[in-house]
Amino acid sequence: MRHFLAALLLSTAPALADDTTTTSLIAEKGLSAAMAELEASAASPDRDMALAAVHFQSGIESAYQARWRIGATEPLIPAPILGTSLSRNPSPEPMRPDFLNQLATDLSGAMQSTRDVLHDEEAALVLRLPDLWLDIDANGQRGPSEGLLELALMPLPEGVDGEIRFDAADTEWLRAYTHLIEAAATLILAFDPEPALARKIELDETLREQFATTPDDPQPDPSFNSEAQYFGPLIDRVAVVIQTLRNQPDKDKISDAVEHVHAMIAANRNFWAMVAAETDDDREWIPGDDQKAALGFEIPKGAGKTWLAVLEDAEQVLDGERLIPYWRFAPGHGIDLKHWHDDPQPVDLVGWVQGSAALPHAREGRTVGRDSWQDFTGMFGGRAGLYMVLFN
Repeated sequence: MRHFLAALLLSTAPALADDTTTTSLIAEKGLSAAMAELEASAASPDRDMALAAVHFQSGIESAYQARWRIGATEPLIPAPILGTSLSRNPSPEPMRPDFLNQLATDLSGAMQSTRDVLHDEEAALVLRLPDLWLDIDANGQRGPSEGLLELALMPLPEGVDGEIRFDAADTEWLRAYTHLIEAAATLILAFDPEPALARKIELDETLREQFATTPDDPQPDPSFNSEAQYFGPLIDRVAVVIQTLRNQPDKDKISDAVEHVHAMIAANRNFWAMVAAETDDDREWIPGDDQKAALGFEIPKGAGKTWLAVLEDAEQVLDGERLIPYWRFAPGHGIDLKHWHDDPQPVDLVGWVQGSAALPHAREGRTVGRDSWQDFTGMFGGRAGLYMVLFN
C-alpha cells in the first residue's frame, strides 16, 4: 500500500512553472484552499494541470476522511485507499451499509473531475514532496502522520530535497492513474457490497448487546474473547469480500470498468512515447533512458518498453485474444476473461479454485505467456511491485 502512496506523491503540482506558490499554499492551508485559489485564477495549461492534480489528491483525501470518520483506521484490505494505516479516531461514527458504495461513487466522481480539467497542452509544473499532506481528520491542521511522505513510509534520501518538475508526459501518467482508480471503484459498485456490510453491521450490533448483558453464570473462557478480538475483524473483511462476490454483478458497470482499463493502457502508451521523445533532463519523476530520476532511484534502460509489453499481454487477455492459464486445465486451454465480462456472473471463490465455476468460461486457444512478466520482474527483482504501482 505504501507503494501506491509513494506513486501518489507526484499528483499535486503548482500552478506556474518553476513557481512554488501552490505547493506553499498546500503546505500552509491544505488542498481545499489550493483548489479554491486555482479555480479563481485565470485558466492556462499550467493552471489546468495543477487544478486537475489537486482534484485528484482531494478525491484521495476524501476517501481517507470517510474511513477516519467511522474509525476504519487499520488496513482493511491490501489495496489502494483501503490498505493504509491512518491515525486513530477517538470518537468514530457508526458505519452505514452504503459506506463502500458511497466511497467508490465519490472516488469515481473525483477521477472524472480530474480528467475534465486535464488537457493535452504543454505544461511545466514544480512541487516539493514534503509540502504535500492530506487532512485525514478534517480539522484543517496538518497532523504528524498526515504528510504524504509519512503516509507512504517514504523518507527522502539524504541530500534530496524532493523537488520534481512535471511536464506534458506526466499529464498522461495522471490520466492513466485516474482510469485505474475509477476502474477499481466501478468494480466495487458493480458487485455492490452494501448487503454484505449490512450483515456485518447487524452482527456487530448483536455482539455488542450480548456483551452488554452478563448472565448469572457466565462460565467465561478467556481465550474466546482474545481470539474474537484478534481474528474477528479479519474474518469480517474476508466474509464481506466473499459475500459481495456472490452478488450478481451489474453488466453495464463491468463494461465501464473494462473501458477504464483500456483507457489506462492507452494513456500509459502515450506517456512512454512522450518520455522517449523528451530531450531535457530536469528534475524528472519517471525518467526515460537518457534521463535521471529527481529522487535518486534507478530505472534500467528499456523499462518503459518492458512494462508496455506487460500491458500488451493484459490487454490481449481483456479482449479475449489470449486466455488465462488455469492450474487444472490441459495445455492449450484456458479461461476467456472477455466471455465473463460480456456476460458477468457471480464469483464463487470455492468453485473458481476447484474449477467447476471456471468451466463456463473455458475454451481451447492460446494462453498468455509469462515472458513479459518475467522480463519485468527480472529487470527490477524484489522491487517489481513498487515499480508496477509506480508505472500503473
